[in-house]
Amino acid sequence: TMPTSNQPEANAHTTRQLAISIEASTPTMTTPSPKGPDQPMPNVPPSVSDVNAAQTPTTFRWNQVIELGYVESDGGDATKNVENEEPVCFHCGKVANEAESAKLSKCARCEVASYCSRECQVTNWKGGDGIVGHKFTCGAYKRVGDDMMIIFGDDKDTARQDILSRIRFYAYPYAVYKAQSTGRGFLFVQSDSSLAVLSLPAPMLSNGRSYSNLRSVLLHWLTMKEYDSEVCMDDFELAGARKELKKAVETYDEKVEVPVMMRFRCGHVAVGIAPLVPDYKLCMMLGKEYYGEGQGDGALQLNIDDM
Repeated sequence: TMPTSNQPEANAHTTRQLAISIEASTPTMTTPSPKGPDQPMPNVPPSVSDVNAAQTPTTFRWNQVIELGYVESDGGDATKNVENEEPVCFHCGKVANEAESAKLSKCARCEVASYCSRECQVTNWKGGDGIVGHKFTCGAYKRVGDDMMIIFGDDKDTARQDILSRIRFYAYPYAVYKAQSTGRGFLFVQSDSSLAVLSLPAPMLSNGRSYSNLRSVLLHWLTMKEYDSEVCMDDFELAGARKELKKAVETYDEKVEVPVMMRFRCGHVAVGIAPLVPDYKLCMMLGKEYYGEGQGDGALQLNIDDM
C-alpha cells in the first residue's frame, strides 16, 4: 500500500556550496566513449564478466570523510533558488492552491514527495511510460529530506556508493586503463553538484521542481605526485586527506579494487577503496575500446543522467 501523510512541510535550508575547478594538463573529454554519451551500458560477455568474480570485493571501504563546509559563491548552484520555491506535485507539477484540497499531501514513508491528489500519488508510485516509480526512489528522497541535505554518515556512504555504481562501467575502465600507462594512483571524482543532488535517481529536487543544471562528474586518474603538485595547490585543505589517500594508493589490489577520492560542491570529501566491478579483465577490454589511441589522455566528464 502507498503511504500518505498531511504533515506540514519543513523549511528548506540552502546547501553551502563552492564551485569546484581543477585545470587538467590535457584536454577534457566530454564523451564517455567513442560511440557518444548516449551509448547504452556495454554488453558484457558472460564468459568475460565471470572471470575473477569470486575474488572481487563486494563492499566499499571508506577510510576518511572530511566536511570542508565550502561557502556558496554569488553565482551559486541551481539548488539555491529552486530549492526555496514552494513545493509542487511530484506527478503533475501543480502547486498547493491548484490542488483539489488546496494543499499538497506528502508520502508517509519519505515525508518528502508531495501530491495534489490521490490519483497523482497512485500514478507516480507505480511509474511507467519512461518514468521511474516513486516506490523505487522513495528511499533516496528520504535520505536527502526536505532541505536537500544528507545528515547521517551511513546515508552519505550509501549516496557515494550509489553514484559510483551508476558510473562504474565508464569510470572503472578509465581508471584501470590510465593506471597501465601512468602507474599507481587514484580515481579523483569531482562534481559541481552537492552530494545530495547528485545522489538522487533523477534531476528532481525534494520540492518536486526540476534541477536545471547538468548533473555530471569530472574524473581524473592522478598519482600522488600530481595530487601534491596540482590538487593540494588548488585547495590546501585537501592535504588533510593525504595520509589515508597515500595508504590506499600503496596498498590496494589493482586486480580487484580501485582507490577513490570524491569531492562535491557542498564541501563533502571522501577517500576510500571501491570494489572493481566490472572485473579487471573486462575493465581492461572496455578501457582499450573507449580510451585507447589517445582518447583517454585528458579528464573524463560523465553526465549522470545519461548513465
